[in-house]
Amino acid sequence: MAGAVEAGNSINPRVLILESDRGTRAALRRYVVKTWHGASVQSVSATLASVVGNSEKLKSFDAIVVGCDFSTDGTADAPTLRALRAITADPNNPPVILLTESGSEYTAVQAMKAGAFDYIAKNLLGRTQLVNAVQKALLSRNPPYADDVTGVLQLFGYDVRRRLSSHGNVSVHVAYSAEHSQEVVLKVLHRGPGSLARDANFERFVDEFKLLYDIDDPAVAGIYDFRVTSQYSYIAMEYFADGHLGRKLAEALDPQEALAMTIEIAHALAIIHASGVVHRDLKPANIMLRKNGTVALIDFGISQSKRGGGAPVDEELISGTPYYMSPEQARGEPTDEHTDLYALGVIAYQMLCGAKPYVGDTRDDILAQHTDAPVPKLPPELAHYQPLIDRLLAKTAEQRLASARELNELVDRLRSTAPALDYELSATSA
Repeated sequence: MAGAVEAGNSINPRVLILESDRGTRAALRRYVVKTWHGASVQSVSATLASVVGNSEKLKSFDAIVVGCDFSTDGTADAPTLRALRAITADPNNPPVILLTESGSEYTAVQAMKAGAFDYIAKNLLGRTQLVNAVQKALLSRNPPYADDVTGVLQLFGYDVRRRLSSHGNVSVHVAYSAEHSQEVVLKVLHRGPGSLARDANFERFVDEFKLLYDIDDPAVAGIYDFRVTSQYSYIAMEYFADGHLGRKLAEALDPQEALAMTIEIAHALAIIHASGVVHRDLKPANIMLRKNGTVALIDFGISQSKRGGGAPVDEELISGTPYYMSPEQARGEPTDEHTDLYALGVIAYQMLCGAKPYVGDTRDDILAQHTDAPVPKLPPELAHYQPLIDRLLAKTAEQRLASARELNELVDRLRSTAPALDYELSATSA
């Protein structure tokens, strides 16, 4: 059919289908999985209004396909359109494609005004119409900019299921490994013309693999494979189904849980520091959670080896995430283990309070607070834990805790003398 969009131009989608008719649900699911063999599809008999409040679930999909009937209410105040406005008010939510029954030109206009990405009458619905709509929705979320990787990724031995992110010529995917019989993360460097020896991304890629391989400890993500092909270089590594620490920080953690997590992170830091590595970009999104309660550090793209001397000072000024950067990083000075412990102090404060200690309108505003603002104070009910924050967020590296061992000793003292209320809260939450 003229004008059809080729499905091969996109990643494998994650699609939520909301449709009351069982036969229609089955047909929609079949259209998607036959077009994208690695697609993830959830089809349920539900309305759009029923999922409005589940923000986390909505954001786990790339597109939502909704069957709706406007025969009883085709006004702008119809429940489907109210729900549509609520969902599209958040730009991070996926595009919504409406499949309508008993609609009209008026309801189509109202649907588009409410934020519908596309509007298809059910009596005209077929595989081509649905695939085109989903494909365009995917492209609206991941436009094919010139410096971004696009297209279908195919690697021998891996069923690539979804893309997590991409930047420049590097992309990250979840895939099923036939060899290991489990899901893994693939970090892929898409090769362009020319020698890999001249590709700075390839050099960082190899350095990260060597670093993780040499550490070989649960403190970092497990490494399964490293390959260089004519089209790609890739690392296959451990997949964390429970996600990263950042997902737990929408609100404050129980103090005892926060302290336990602080110790886990400190242990992981001790391992990499003993291997001669400073992370330099420690943040909740780089701390992955395992079901057994342990953590693993990831994303060593700007880490430095103490044995190799690390990055030049002028590069260090722009390396790191502003909310978690140490004063010495903000000033572009050399870094060491104390830099990672400072970042851990920011995370500990965030776990205890449910908010970052330093925020601002610009990057420079935040960095200025790291260098010049007083060490933040915990709320009165958490004042017992202030010594931990003071020792981790000290402005000079020499005043900070020097090691995970010192941190463990301080946390043990705080735990043993903690107000009874903390233990009661911990017992209640358990």
